[in-house]
Amino acid sequence: MDATSTLRDATAADAAALSALVTPLARHLLDADTGASAHAFLATLTADSFAQRVASPQFAHYVVEDDGRLCGMFAMRDGSHIHHLFVSRTTRHQGIARHLWEHALRIHGRREYTVNSSEVAVPVYEKFGFVAKAAPQTVKGVRFVLMERPRLLRPVIQKQYLNALLPSQDGKP
Repeated sequence: MDATSTLRDATAADAAALSALVTPLARHLLDADTGASAHAFLATLTADSFAQRVASPQFAHYVVEDDGRLCGMFAMRDGSHIHHLFVSRTTRHQGIARHLWEHALRIHGRREYTVNSSEVAVPVYEKFGFVAKAAPQTVKGVRFVLMERPRLLRPVIQKQYLNALLPSQDGKP
């Protein structure tokens, strides 16, 4: 992400731009044999659907803009499930996804997170510390890999915890 990019909370005014960014990118989530069952998923990608989610307290949305153009978005549901993470094709490999993820971590804290990742995004989530919890599956026409990121302990707490569990070098508890 470069100096001209801005990360901010999404607003209802972003709904059309969010839909325009996500809809073409989300097509790779659809199972090739999906047929009509994908219509329900695609209906969640309209500007009206985005406006409803942005206004909902159940969701948090963050966007990255570059020169006034939306180039990345992140949506968290219930503070622990990644609902969407998309970066435009023209701005990939610039750290935007990581920047959005690290921003969400600062806001939502150290806890367990889940995501239904597309198969092509699995390596990205693995870099964020997620692990696959199941084989790829298709539900309602959408193909995904269920992934989870365990709650991370702060290093000091982790060290104190390990010191309590492990005997010291000199044999003292």
